[in-house]
Amino acid sequence: MANKQYHKVKVKGHSGVKGNEKADRVAKNDTKKVTCIKIKDSQQKDLIYDIYWDGKRVDRHIRKFIDNLCESTLDAAWSFNRTHRSVFSDTTDTIEEKVTWTLFKKNTGSNCTTSMINDRFIKHLKLLNYLLPTLEIMKERRYDLYGDVKCRLCLEENEDDDHMIYCKQLSDKWITIANNTVCKCNQTIKNFLSQEKHIQLSQEDIQQLLTWNRNFFAHTIDVNLNLPIPHIHLMIRSFFPKEKYRELKIIVKTKRIALTIAALFLEVFVNEFYNIIWQPRCKLIAEWEHTKGIKKQDLRKKPLAHQRIVYKRILTLQTEDGIYDLEKRKILKHNEQWSIALEKARQYINQFIREGNRRVVEAYTEIL
Repeated sequence: MANKQYHKVKVKGHSGVKGNEKADRVAKNDTKKVTCIKIKDSQQKDLIYDIYWDGKRVDRHIRKFIDNLCESTLDAAWSFNRTHRSVFSDTTDTIEEKVTWTLFKKNTGSNCTTSMINDRFIKHLKLLNYLLPTLEIMKERRYDLYGDVKCRLCLEENEDDDHMIYCKQLSDKWITIANNTVCKCNQTIKNFLSQEKHIQLSQEDIQQLLTWNRNFFAHTIDVNLNLPIPHIHLMIRSFFPKEKYRELKIIVKTKRIALTIAALFLEVFVNEFYNIIWQPRCKLIAEWEHTKGIKKQDLRKKPLAHQRIVYKRILTLQTEDGIYDLEKRKILKHNEQWSIALEKARQYINQFIREGNRRVVEAYTEIL
């Protein structure tokens, strides 16, 4: 065997020497950089891998699992908004947040080309975040001007977002809004189907879709009969009922069309609310402000610190266990609510994994 001689040569790092970068990575065990493993076609059939999440093996379709994980995280993110704490804890299973996002995308970004579209977006944004300038909001801003003024329609109760729903003087107007929404959406849906030539729905599906629209506000057993019309407590917040969205998706069979029609329906409803209830209400408030001598420039002025009167429209009860509202629901802090939301997301994903494992076992048992 011939003698071989080896010479050690020091190579300067990052000097462009071929293979030096790879040698450095192996030597330093740099796991931050992506390592590409090339697999031949003949080896793919023998490739076995497992996906784990939170220490549990995932037997479901990976893409479906990731989609559900993202949806659960989005649900958790909703609760981080302080205005949606009660909505998230009480009705997170009854709202379809994708419709709200679709409606926002329709009126923002490159789609926001006119002031009218921008005003439409502001309407939805105010409804979503409880920012309509009701009398209770105005009391918080300038109690020295508004005092203990009551709703200008019933003259009995404080006017906030919830009172706009339950005010007895508005019950007939809510029914008018429901009828107008159904009537206008009936024609809007027909126009949408005629314009979108690629949408292929049978005559039976079209009839089911129109029936779904016609019966949208029909009372059911599960609906709160105290409401003037069903689902109003969600739609007035720019939320869409999840049960109605599921019915719609079954009819049209595609997610994109279902989101488009649901967003159109929600937009028509909000516009009818502004035209029939909110604008006439604003005229009444303007007349009352005129009689009290309240001008716009007065609202722009900030009162001095010692003259400012603090008004809390949401009454709370302080106990040893924490702070509760008048309905005896605990008012959670941001970190507490966020922890609960993430735990709900974790439980949902774990249930999703367990169902997948159970189905795999059942299928395996049937084969045996």
